Amino acid sequence: EEKKEKKEEKEGCNIQEIVAILGHEIGHWARNHLIKQLFIAQVHIFCFFFLYGYMMNNDEMFASFGFDTKQPVIIGLILFSNIIGPVEHVINFGQQYLTRKFEYEADRFAVEQGRGDDLGAALVKISKENKSNMNPDPLWSVYHNSHPSLIERLVAIKAHIALVGKKTK
Repeated sequence: EEKKEKKEEKEGCNIQEIVAILGHEIGHWARNHLIKQLFIAQVHIFCFFFLYGYMMNNDEMFASFGFDTKQPVIIGLILFSNIIGPVEHVINFGQQYLTRKFEYEADRFAVEQGRGDDLGAALVKISKENKSNMNPDPLWSVYHNSHPSLIERLVAIKAHIALVGKKTK
């Protein structure tokens, strides 16, 4: 009996759970998450390089740090890094928020396809296998994790299953 339990643990997700995971991934496609993320990344990179070019050619910035005649590139890079660093933290927070929102949307898509219970079971198995922190500090998780915690996702999945069930009755 112990061998059977160990074998089941090592097998990972069953077919229904894999279909639910694929439903989640198809949800990303159906909701155009990749296109939205790529667009945002391109705008971010454009703004980043635009600001870098502007600052590298800004005589006043160099002069305010004591470089009146020469404008060394390495000094410009260091100054730009120090100035843009806090702004990047805010942008990173926004990107994490959007990514987490997309994860919830993809989970809802899988639920709407009738795969909510299987998705929840698969997420539990994957979290156990990866030995992930199933319930991290909420503030730390919001800033550092691109995916909601297991507990947050399971609560949202159960709530959406209940909502979808009410709509069909």
